[in-house]
Amino acid sequence: MYLKKDRLGLGISRSCLARLSGVSRFKLYVHEMGDKLLSAEDQTRVRGAIRKEAARLLELSGPIARGDDGPPEQVA
Repeated sequence: MYLKKDRLGLGISRSCLARLSGVSRFKLYVHEMGDKLLSAEDQTRVRGAIRKEAARLLELSGPIARGDDGPPEQVA
């Protein structure tokens, strides 16, 4: 699991991922530093949180990224 790469790719902090996954920030830090592996349960929780956050971000940026917004409104 490439946790740090995935986390940074989403633009979220370790603290945010800890909140989303329920896995402590310290456990995430130690794993990212390569000192200890996460348990299978923690890995499942973290993967789920990363997938959920990625889906949420795609929903927010979808129309903007595809250019579906149309021209900006004119303000008089």
